[in-house]
Amino acid sequence: MRQIPTDQLRTGDRLGRDVYAAPDAPPLLKAGVRVSDSYRTSLERAGVAAVWIDDGISEGIEPLEVLDLQTKQRATLAIRDAFREVTRTLPSGGKLSQELIREMVDVSDLIVDDITRNVNSALALNDLANADGYTLKHSLAVTTLGLSLGLRVMRKYGWIDADGKRRFDCGGGRLSALGVGLLLHDIGKLAVPSEILRKNGALNDDEWEAVRAHPTLGVDILKRDGISPLSRAVVRSHHERWNGSGYPDKRTRADIHQFARIAAVADVFDALTSDRYYRKAMPKAEAFNHIERRAGTEFDPEVVEVFRSFVAPYAPGTRVVLSDGSCGLVKAVRPEAVKTPVVRIIMDPSGALVPPREIDLSKQRTVTIVSTNFELPETAAV
Repeated sequence: MRQIPTDQLRTGDRLGRDVYAAPDAPPLLKAGVRVSDSYRTSLERAGVAAVWIDDGISEGIEPLEVLDLQTKQRATLAIRDAFREVTRTLPSGGKLSQELIREMVDVSDLIVDDITRNVNSALALNDLANADGYTLKHSLAVTTLGLSLGLRVMRKYGWIDADGKRRFDCGGGRLSALGVGLLLHDIGKLAVPSEILRKNGALNDDEWEAVRAHPTLGVDILKRDGISPLSRAVVRSHHERWNGSGYPDKRTRADIHQFARIAAVADVFDALTSDRYYRKAMPKAEAFNHIERRAGTEFDPEVVEVFRSFVAPYAPGTRVVLSDGSCGLVKAVRPEAVKTPVVRIIMDPSGALVPPREIDLSKQRTVTIVSTNFELPETAAV
C-alpha cells in the first residue's frame, strides 16, 4: 500500500483504504474500489488531497499507525466543534463551553492512550484523512506529534516540578494538559482576518503583526475555568524560539515553557510538510533536516534529539531514489533506524523495471537515499 496525491491517481488504481471527506460522514469511497475518471473528480471536489492505493509494487507495505480510526474521527470532530463555537462567539470575545473543554480533555487522553500503546514504534504522520481542511489536519497532526514528543522528552530528560525537583513521570494530568494545548494551539487565528491567513504571497508589516498576535489572542479566548495553565502556555508560546527570535515575548531557552518548546517542533514540522496557500508541501525528509539543523538555535536541542530518534523522514510507501541510481519504495521503518529504512528496489539506474528486491539501508552504509522524486512507469503499478 502507498499514499499518492489525488491528482496523480490513474484510472484503474485500486483504493487501499476507505476514503473520508468528513469525519462525521460515511466513507466517500470504500477500500478495494477501482478509480474511474468520475471518482477522481469527486475526490478532488471533496478536497481529498491524497489517498492510499494498493498495487503490485506496494503489496505488503503497511503504513505506520499511531492513532485508531475512532480516535482520529472523535478528535477531528472535537477540534471542528471548538473552532466553530469560538468563531460564533468571537463578537463577544470568544469562548468555549465547559462541555467542549471536557471533550478536549477526553480526546487528549484518547490520543495519549494510543501513543502509549505505540511508544516503541517509529512515527509517520501521513494518514489524517478524516480531517477536513488544513486547520483540522494541522491541529490533529501537531497534537499527535507533540504528545509523542512530550511523552518521550519527559521520560528521558524529565521536568521541573513546583519544588524545583526534576521528575521523570508523566503524572498529574501533564500529558492531558499538553494535548489540550496542542489541540487548541492555533485557536487565536480565528480572530485574524481570513484574507491574511489565506494570502497567496508575502505579508506586509501590518499583516505580519496581525498574524503574530494570534498566540495572545488565543490565550485571551481560553481565559476560562477548566483550561489548565499548562495548556495556555502551549497556546501563548509555541512560536517562541530557543535563541529569542520568536514571538510574542521573545523568550529564550528555559524561559520558554517546556511544553511550548515541544509544540514548536511539532508545529513547524507539520506546517512545512503541508500544502499552504503560498507554497507546496516540503518532503518529510527535507522538513526533518530543517528541524535537525536548527537544534540549539531555533529549537530546544533536547526536544530535537528526541524528535530525530523516532520520527520517520521516509514513511512506508514513499518513493525514493538511492545514491547508486536505483529507485524503489520504502518497505518498512525500524524504530532503531528511522533514517535508514528497508527499501524495495523496483527500477535499476537506467530506469528499467526489475524484479523487486529489498535492501536494508541500515546494513548497506554505502547506499543512501538522495531524493524522493521519480516518475513511476504506468506498467509498474499494475
